[in-house]
Amino acid sequence: MVRGPRFLAAVCACVLLAGCSAPSDDQIGDLASRATAETSASPFPDMKKVDGVALGSRIPMAIASAQARGADVDFALLDRRTGSYYSSNADLQVETASVSKLFIADEVLFRAQSENRPVSADELAVMTSMLELSDDNAAYTLWYRYGSSEIVRTVAARYGLTNTTAPGDDQWYNTETTPSDLVGYYAGLLNGSGGLTTASTDIVIGMLRQSAPIAADGYKQHFGIVDGLPGESVHAVKQGWMCCVSDRWVHLSTGTIGVDNRYVLALSSREDIFYADDMEQYPDTAVVDVSDDASALHARETLTGFVSMLFPDGAIG
Repeated sequence: MVRGPRFLAAVCACVLLAGCSAPSDDQIGDLASRATAETSASPFPDMKKVDGVALGSRIPMAIASAQARGADVDFALLDRRTGSYYSSNADLQVETASVSKLFIADEVLFRAQSENRPVSADELAVMTSMLELSDDNAAYTLWYRYGSSEIVRTVAARYGLTNTTAPGDDQWYNTETTPSDLVGYYAGLLNGSGGLTTASTDIVIGMLRQSAPIAADGYKQHFGIVDGLPGESVHAVKQGWMCCVSDRWVHLSTGTIGVDNRYVLALSSREDIFYADDMEQYPDTAVVDVSDDASALHARETLTGFVSMLFPDGAIG
């Protein structure tokens, strides 16, 4: 069963749009329900529908189109230059999957700073594999070396991530966070409020800008931001994916866009397991290789299509 969305079509800095207000819950539900009904038989992504439409109006269209495919997509977008902020269900928690590798890298760098020492060449190599290739083995190495779940608690405290919680089972991929917290994390990383120096931040952003199209486990990891914004040549991204949580796929696409990291975008998607031929499978990423799984492809295309509908020109700016 697909839950109904609540979205904030445009939460903007008051200096930009004085008097900007959110619709009521009743208006939101009516608009989303109507849009879902209208898009259930539409192509995806429905680029004609969003052509010439303002971003605030494209948001419910993209949400409805994703829902028609069995997915709930939540997101937050920050323009660091103007302060403009757009979101949809951005305070709803989701499992981080590999996005928690950001927190692991952050703690490694912060610990080195606090101890007034450089990060060793070995740990830099492990961190590079963890962030660029989303290597799980690399993540486990640093996770246990630097305190496992305590990493999440300390990073969340340093960055003021009030909706980010450590995993109950001490597994990094079951950390929970929200799109708004992830945008806050990137913003704090870039402005230094989370405690990392400019040099340490440059290490993280540099690795994220080298995100490989194919992850260490063979998964195609450029869904969402990278594939959905072909007009943006510079992006620093950390992706996450796993199945199955409550019998649904979880995908996250997060990062910064622009040579000056002007935009920060975090998206999360929960999608029903879908096979066009009705095959009975259970693509559990903990036990099977899902790099060529049809339901995984469907879920990746949903998140990429969502981004395309938000930004039909292929670029944010």
